[in-house]
Amino acid sequence: MSIKAVIFDMDGVIIDSENFWQRAQIEVLAKQGIAITAEECESATKGKRIDDIARLWCERYPLNISSRQVEVQIVARVCDAIRREGVAMSGLDQALRSFRAAGYRLALATSSCKQVIEVVFDRLKLWRWFDVVCSADEEPFGKPHPAVYHKVMFKLGLEAGECRVIEDSLSGFTAARRANIETFVVAADYQDAKFAEALGRYPTLDELIDALQPAFA
Repeated sequence: MSIKAVIFDMDGVIIDSENFWQRAQIEVLAKQGIAITAEECESATKGKRIDDIARLWCERYPLNISSRQVEVQIVARVCDAIRREGVAMSGLDQALRSFRAAGYRLALATSSCKQVIEVVFDRLKLWRWFDVVCSADEEPFGKPHPAVYHKVMFKLGLEAGECRVIEDSLSGFTAARRANIETFVVAADYQDAKFAEALGRYPTLDELIDALQPAFA
C-alpha cells in the first residue's frame, strides 16, 4: 500500500513549544504555592491534552482553583509565549516542502486545543500547508488514546497503511501506534528504548528528511 499522507504532531515537532508548556505549568502552580520542576512536567504531562494536564495537577496537589481555571491559565500563558517567542523546529520548512513536492497530503494531529493551534499556525504561517487539522481536545479521549489519529484518517479518507506519523512524545507515539500507523520519532531523547518500535528515530526533522531523501528523488 503506497503512502499518501504524513501526519504531524504539533508541540515539539512543528513548533519549539515544550518549554512554554513547562513554564506555564510551573508559573500557574507557583501562584498556588506549589513548586514543580520542568522534569516533572516532562515526565508527567508531555504530549497530553490540557484537561488531562490540569486534572493531574489538581489530583496531585491541594490547589485553591478548579481544574478548569488551571486549564485556562496555562493555555493563556502558552499562547502569549508563542505569539512573542514561538519559532519553528529545525527543518520544518524543508520537511513541509519535501513532503508536499513528493505528492503527500499533510495533516495535523495534536493534543493542543483549537486556540493554541490557531496561534501556532498564525505565528508560523502554516495554514496553506495542511489539508486536515485535528485536535484531541475535540475527542472523547486525548493521547495516548488513538482517537485523534482515527479522526485524521477519517477526514483524509485513508487507511493506516497509507499514512505515516511524526511524533516526539511517548504519549503521541503510543496513540499513533494504537491507531496502527507506522511512526517516525523526532525528539531529543530519540534513542530512548521507549521508542524502539518506531519506524525511524531522529534528533531533528533535518535528519529525518535527509534519511528519506531517496524517496523524494
